[in-house]
Amino acid sequence: MSIWASDNRTGHVREALTLLLSQGVIDDFRIRPEDDFPFRVQIPAGIVPMTEHQAAHFALGAAVAHFGELARDAEGL
Repeated sequence: MSIWASDNRTGHVREALTLLLSQGVIDDFRIRPEDDFPFRVQIPAGIVPMTEHQAAHFALGAAVAHFGELARDAEGL
């Protein structure tokens, strides 16, 4: 069983950014496939253009930063 609805890396990154958006971690994002930096993530500091690789690492780091404390607190459940 897979946690991903999509079957490619671009889709996985899109799903990860959608999760972060739904949790209020990022303000918005856009994907412009024709650009050199197709992933544009909006955070309070502004819009950050990223490659797919950068966006994947950003999503992982943002999720760990946002949910890390919750994961540590859930240890005793």
